[in-house]
Amino acid sequence: MKTKYIILNLLSITAVAAFSGCGTTSGYKQADKTGEGIADFREAIVNGQKAINETMKSLDQVAVSATTDPRKAFEQYSRQVANLDSAASKARKRGQEMKDQGKAYFAQWEKQLAEVKNPDIRNLAAQRKAKLQATFDSIKQVAEPLKAQFDPWMSDLKDLQKYLSNDLTVAGVDAAKPLFTKTQNEGLEVQKLVDSLVAELNTVAATITPAKAQSAKAPPAK
Repeated sequence: MKTKYIILNLLSITAVAAFSGCGTTSGYKQADKTGEGIADFREAIVNGQKAINETMKSLDQVAVSATTDPRKAFEQYSRQVANLDSAASKARKRGQEMKDQGKAYFAQWEKQLAEVKNPDIRNLAAQRKAKLQATFDSIKQVAEPLKAQFDPWMSDLKDLQKYLSNDLTVAGVDAAKPLFTKTQNEGLEVQKLVDSLVAELNTVAATITPAKAQSAKAPPAK
């Protein structure tokens, strides 16, 4: 078993060397870029997660202060909604950048794969590429449900802001309490999906990127 592992490890090393070509290291450098893109996307998602938490807290404070003076709480809520909207835009941008980097990485790998003459190395490399590409594509499977949940929730937050900006009376806030509860519950579901995405990004970064390169920005997968 140990001998088999050593042979497979040597084949992997040889495959990397074959893809380097003419003394270059473009293959793993492209992997590094992909890993950095994942780390940047993860950072944007974590910042968005913080903004989600603060937005939910501020919405709760509007309800709590309705019978005294909800003005300050509402202004804070408005700021947090704007912050969250900005964080979401940054996350979308980082996500697209990560997707583009991953696409370039696997396209380069596919191109170099065709140049490998040794069938054992070529087969091993093809298997590894397929596995890593499936791992990378798993990000989309987690991110899409989050987007489907987040977008209408963000819209509800903005609609509540518009409603409250015209009616911060005790009766107005009280009438909106069912919407407050619905929005808070939806926010909890968004948080769960964010947690799942962050965990998936940790796993993918650790799988695709050389350990030293990924450890600087993303913690190892648990």
